[in-house]
Amino acid sequence: MQTERKDLLQSYFFSILGGLIGAASLNLFIIPLGLFSGNFIGIAQMIDALLREGMRLSIPGSFNLSGLILFLINIPLMVIAFREISRTFFFKSVLTLLFQSAAMLVIPIPSSPLIEDMLTSSIIGGLILGLGAGLTLRSGGSGGGTDILGVYLIKKFPHVSVGRISMVVSAFVFGYCLIRYDLNVVVYSIIFTAVSAITLDRAHYQNIKSSAIIFTRNPEVGNTILQELHRGATCWNGYGAYTHDPTYIFMTVVSKFETARIKKIVRDLDPHSFTVFIDHLDVSGNFLRKL
Repeated sequence: MQTERKDLLQSYFFSILGGLIGAASLNLFIIPLGLFSGNFIGIAQMIDALLREGMRLSIPGSFNLSGLILFLINIPLMVIAFREISRTFFFKSVLTLLFQSAAMLVIPIPSSPLIEDMLTSSIIGGLILGLGAGLTLRSGGSGGGTDILGVYLIKKFPHVSVGRISMVVSAFVFGYCLIRYDLNVVVYSIIFTAVSAITLDRAHYQNIKSSAIIFTRNPEVGNTILQELHRGATCWNGYGAYTHDPTYIFMTVVSKFETARIKKIVRDLDPHSFTVFIDHLDVSGNFLRKL
């Protein structure tokens, strides 16, 4: 019980830390160059720019209003997360978004870029943002935006992916940049967003599929996997080649993030069992994708 509480607190900590890292990346590397992020952060930046330029609001250049805007436009998505995804995911996402938005407001934007070269700054900023987002997702939360929208739509339309939703939102943001700014802003904003997306994919365990083949004498392993992980499993009756003792063989496909939970489930039910994991599978068909 104490271990589970420690793991839960640790996951909240790293989820929030990921949001803070992302905010630092934007304020220190991207915004000083006038670049835009894809997804909902980019939409918040667009609204911020329109308020500054269109309504001529006297907002200090070192103050990133898009942090507050990001929080406000995510409120409807947080309602979806609470109702349709899970309460734990909702609470982690709210905390992450609160800390990320506050950090974007508090961290001062330098008057001149930390790195003058736009390509270098785009790559470094993308790497840092991707690592922060990956850390948040690996901890079971999200920074809101396309993560929540994608997971919700996956439940309704199985062929939809978070990546496709992200591409649609990013295309909208970059279309706006193309109309209002020069081509360099669009090109380097795309580079930044692409680098952050690739880094996120590498950092996020849920994008790595694994098969688990479990050898056990406890038939309850299959039911427990179904109840706790909501994953199906195929079972065979076997026997040991040396001892000829009967055994159960379960096979299931999970994300890399779920392998630790599989190990714990099997170990608790049968300390003498063993499990073989095969990583980096190409899975098609009826496999449930989760954050």
